Amino acid sequence: MKSFTPTPEQIRLAEAVFTAMAYESLVRPIVEAYETAILAKHQFKISRNWVEKGVRDRVILNRKDTFLLSFEDAKVYHAECFAARDAANLKVDHPEHCPLLVAENLRIQAENALLNALATSPGLESFAQAHWTMELRAKAIDITLRLLAPFVGNAEQILGRVQKTAACSITVK
Repeated sequence: MKSFTPTPEQIRLAEAVFTAMAYESLVRPIVEAYETAILAKHQFKISRNWVEKGVRDRVILNRKDTFLLSFEDAKVYHAECFAARDAANLKVDHPEHCPLLVAENLRIQAENALLNALATSPGLESFAQAHWTMELRAKAIDITLRLLAPFVGNAEQILGRVQKTAACSITVK
Protein backbone atom coordinates (compact mmCIF):
# COMPACT_ATOMS: atom_id res chain seq x y z
CA MET A 1 0.00 0.00 0.00
CA LYS A 2 3.00 2.33 -0.40
CA SER A 3 1.24 4.00 -3.33
CA PHE A 4 -2.01 4.54 -1.42
CA THR A 5 -3.20 8.13 -1.36
CA PRO A 6 -6.45 8.69 0.51
CA THR A 7 -9.17 10.95 -0.75
CA PRO A 8 -9.98 14.14 1.18
CA GLU A 9 -13.23 12.47 2.28
CA GLN A 10 -11.35 9.46 3.66
CA ILE A 11 -9.05 11.77 5.63
CA ARG A 12 -12.01 13.77 6.94
CA LEU A 13 -13.80 10.57 7.98
CA ALA A 14 -10.68 9.20 9.70
CA GLU A 15 -10.51 12.46 11.64
CA ALA A 16 -14.19 12.02 12.53
CA VAL A 17 -13.45 8.53 13.90
CA PHE A 18 -10.51 9.80 15.95
CA THR A 19 -12.67 12.64 17.28
CA ALA A 20 -15.53 10.27 18.15
CA MET A 21 -13.07 7.92 19.88
CA ALA A 22 -11.70 10.81 21.93
CA TYR A 23 -15.20 11.94 22.90
CA GLU A 24 -16.17 8.43 23.91
CA SER A 25 -13.03 8.04 26.03
CA LEU A 26 -13.86 11.33 27.75
CA VAL A 27 -17.47 10.40 28.52
CA ARG A 28 -16.99 6.71 29.40
CA PRO A 29 -15.31 7.02 32.82
CA ILE A 30 -17.81 9.64 33.98
CA VAL A 31 -20.88 7.61 32.99
CA GLU A 32 -19.49 4.28 34.19
CA ALA A 33 -18.59 5.85 37.55
CA TYR A 34 -22.08 7.15 38.26
CA GLU A 35 -23.78 4.02 36.92
CA THR A 36 -21.57 1.80 39.09
CA ALA A 37 -22.24 3.99 42.13
CA ILE A 38 -26.01 3.85 41.57
CA LEU A 39 -25.97 0.08 41.17
CA ALA A 40 -23.80 -0.36 44.28
CA LYS A 41 -26.05 1.97 46.29
CA HIS A 42 -29.30 0.18 45.44
CA GLN A 43 -28.11 -3.44 45.22
CA PHE A 44 -30.86 -4.16 42.69
CA LYS A 45 -31.59 -7.84 42.15
CA ILE A 46 -32.49 -9.46 38.87
CA SER A 47 -36.17 -9.30 37.98
CA ARG A 48 -38.20 -12.33 39.07
CA ASN A 49 -39.18 -12.82 35.41
CA TRP A 50 -35.54 -13.53 34.50
CA VAL A 51 -35.00 -15.82 37.48
CA GLU A 52 -38.07 -17.83 36.46
CA LYS A 53 -36.50 -18.23 33.01
CA GLY A 54 -33.36 -19.72 34.53
CA VAL A 55 -31.10 -16.71 35.02
CA ARG A 56 -29.17 -17.04 38.29
CA ASP A 57 -30.53 -14.70 40.95
CA ARG A 58 -27.94 -12.12 41.92
CA VAL A 59 -27.36 -8.44 42.58
CA ILE A 60 -26.77 -6.38 39.44
CA LEU A 61 -23.48 -4.52 39.73
CA ASN A 62 -22.48 -4.27 36.06
CA ARG A 63 -24.03 -1.74 33.69
CA LYS A 64 -24.21 -4.39 30.97
CA ASP A 65 -26.63 -6.40 33.11
CA THR A 66 -29.13 -3.59 33.71
CA PHE A 67 -31.47 -5.04 31.11
CA LEU A 68 -32.20 -7.66 33.79
CA LEU A 69 -33.74 -5.06 36.14
CA SER A 70 -37.42 -5.14 36.97
CA PHE A 71 -39.50 -2.34 35.47
CA GLU A 72 -39.73 -0.59 38.84
CA ASP A 73 -36.00 -0.86 39.55
CA ALA A 74 -35.18 0.27 36.01
CA LYS A 75 -37.26 3.42 36.54
CA VAL A 76 -35.28 4.25 39.70
CA TYR A 77 -31.95 3.41 38.05
CA HIS A 78 -32.62 5.50 34.94
CA ALA A 79 -33.98 8.46 36.90
CA GLU A 80 -30.83 8.53 39.02
CA CYS A 81 -28.62 8.09 35.95
CA PHE A 82 -30.32 11.05 34.26
CA ALA A 83 -29.88 13.17 37.39
CA ALA A 84 -26.19 12.16 37.60
CA ARG A 85 -25.75 12.90 33.89
CA ASP A 86 -27.20 16.36 34.37
CA ALA A 87 -25.11 16.97 37.50
CA ALA A 88 -22.00 16.00 35.49
CA ASN A 89 -23.11 18.55 32.86
CA LEU A 90 -23.15 15.95 30.07
CA LYS A 91 -25.36 17.11 27.21
CA VAL A 92 -27.59 14.91 25.03
CA ASP A 93 -30.25 15.69 22.44
CA HIS A 94 -33.00 13.79 24.21
CA PRO A 95 -33.71 13.76 27.97
CA GLU A 96 -33.76 9.96 28.08
CA HIS A 97 -30.47 9.38 26.26
CA CYS A 98 -27.32 8.08 27.89
CA PRO A 99 -24.25 10.12 26.93
CA LEU A 100 -22.08 7.01 26.71
CA LEU A 101 -24.49 5.23 24.37
CA VAL A 102 -24.69 8.38 22.26
CA ALA A 103 -20.88 8.56 22.12
CA GLU A 104 -20.58 4.87 21.21
CA ASN A 105 -23.20 5.30 18.49
CA LEU A 106 -21.38 8.34 17.05
CA ARG A 107 -18.14 6.34 16.93
CA ILE A 108 -19.81 3.37 15.23
CA GLN A 109 -21.47 5.63 12.65
CA ALA A 110 -18.14 7.34 11.96
CA GLU A 111 -16.40 3.97 11.61
CA ASN A 112 -19.06 2.71 9.21
CA ALA A 113 -18.76 5.83 7.06
CA LEU A 114 -14.97 5.49 7.02
CA LEU A 115 -15.07 1.82 6.01
CA ASN A 116 -17.54 2.60 3.24
CA ALA A 117 -15.39 5.48 1.99
CA LEU A 118 -12.25 3.34 2.06
CA ALA A 119 -14.06 0.68 0.05
CA THR A 120 -14.26 3.11 -2.87
CA SER A 121 -10.48 2.73 -3.35
CA PRO A 122 -9.41 0.08 -5.87
CA GLY A 123 -8.41 -3.12 -4.12
CA LEU A 124 -10.10 -2.14 -0.85
CA GLU A 125 -13.69 -2.90 -1.79
CA SER A 126 -13.91 -5.63 0.88
CA PHE A 127 -13.71 -2.96 3.62
CA ALA A 128 -17.41 -2.29 3.04
CA GLN A 129 -18.17 -5.86 4.13
CA ALA A 130 -21.45 -5.65 6.02
CA HIS A 131 -21.32 -9.06 7.69
CA TRP A 132 -18.06 -9.10 9.62
CA THR A 133 -17.71 -10.48 13.09
CA MET A 134 -17.04 -7.89 15.77
CA GLU A 135 -13.40 -9.02 15.92
CA LEU A 136 -12.86 -8.67 12.17
CA ARG A 137 -14.63 -5.32 12.12
CA ALA A 138 -12.38 -4.06 14.93
CA LYS A 139 -9.32 -5.24 12.98
CA ALA A 140 -10.58 -3.51 9.84
CA ILE A 141 -11.07 -0.26 11.76
CA ASP A 142 -7.61 -0.57 13.30
CA ILE A 143 -5.96 -1.24 9.92
CA THR A 144 -7.87 1.62 8.33
CA LEU A 145 -6.89 4.11 11.02
CA ARG A 146 -3.26 3.01 10.88
CA LEU A 147 -3.32 3.43 7.11
CA LEU A 148 -4.83 6.92 7.28
CA ALA A 149 -3.13 8.25 10.44
CA PRO A 150 -0.16 9.74 8.55
CA PHE A 151 -2.58 11.86 6.51
CA VAL A 152 -4.72 13.08 9.41
CA GLY A 153 -4.26 16.47 11.03
CA ASN A 154 -3.09 16.85 14.60
CA ALA A 155 -5.50 17.52 17.45
CA GLU A 156 -5.20 21.30 17.15
CA GLN A 157 -5.95 21.23 13.42
CA ILE A 158 -8.92 18.90 13.85
CA LEU A 159 -10.38 20.95 16.72
CA GLY A 160 -9.93 24.11 14.67
CA ARG A 161 -11.97 22.63 11.83
CA VAL A 162 -14.62 21.33 14.26
CA GLN A 163 -14.92 24.75 15.88
CA LYS A 164 -15.23 26.45 12.48
CA THR A 165 -17.92 23.99 11.45
CA ALA A 166 -19.78 24.48 14.75
CA ALA A 167 -19.55 28.26 14.40
CA CYS A 168 -20.95 28.05 10.85
CA SER A 169 -23.82 25.82 11.92
CA ILE A 170 -24.65 28.14 14.80
CA THR A 171 -24.76 31.22 12.61
CA VAL A 172 -26.80 29.42 9.93
CA LYS A 173 -29.56 28.46 12.37
